Amino acid sequence: MAAILDTRSPFGTYRAERLVRAAWRLADRHDLSKSLRRRIRALVSWVFSGPYDLEAEGLKFRIYPGENYDDRKILAKGRLPERDEHKLLEPYLGNGKVFVDIGANIGSYSIFAAQKGAEVLAVEANPHTAAKLKFNIRANGLENVKVVETAVGPKEDTLPLWLEPSNYGFATLVKDLTTGEWAGNWSPTFVDVKPLTAITDDEMLTRIDVLKVDVEGFEDRVLLPFLRHAERSLWPRVILLETNCRPYWTEDCLSELANRAYKVTGQTNDNMVFELTA
Repeated sequence: MAAILDTRSPFGTYRAERLVRAAWRLADRHDLSKSLRRRIRALVSWVFSGPYDLEAEGLKFRIYPGENYDDRKILAKGRLPERDEHKLLEPYLGNGKVFVDIGANIGSYSIFAAQKGAEVLAVEANPHTAAKLKFNIRANGLENVKVVETAVGPKEDTLPLWLEPSNYGFATLVKDLTTGEWAGNWSPTFVDVKPLTAITDDEMLTRIDVLKVDVEGFEDRVLLPFLRHAERSLWPRVILLETNCRPYWTEDCLSELANRAYKVTGQTNDNMVFELTA
């Protein structure tokens, strides 16, 4: 059954009992075939959809494992899913740093960066996910995170954001991603789109120390127009770019970044980190 979105009751209202954790660990077992794991996950999602309140690596989250990949990983593993990426970014974070998170999801990057002292601008297009993000920020007592609810793209527009109820964190503006490997029960909701330059102007940002872009195949249409139109002084010192949907880009971000003196300084299965060297 679908989880009820609760952003009002205090953190700690919903406990993840031992049976819940065991069930989600079973649903996350990668020694099982993908098809069997999917069937188990559907059953576990129906019985244990959440919400649950728990801490992972000192950060608080209200999670809905039946409808978000990050939530499932937090519950099954007891840790944040992007731990390797956090290690790569941590040296660039701290008091007074500016972290811009495009595709903030439930806040596993934004909350981490804010806890390290950075001023955080968290941008999330899906209203359902943005509500969870805001709750998680409040649960951690953070005042250095601002949430902007919009999609980001090359121009101001209104576009369909495709949502799949088993993983709202994988919302995408790229319709081609809704078939094949990621086929599911997708449905569109229309969202406003703004260029990143317009957002930074609205927020009066004068610099970006770290920019993270994770928007499911739309990364090129977020990043490249920004680099082409923003003042060079606003170019991020460090960029974390999701690359696992690279085949769906319309332009190659990697060559463009190299041409602008960005050097690869780290890499994980899903992401690459670039640092501006000149």
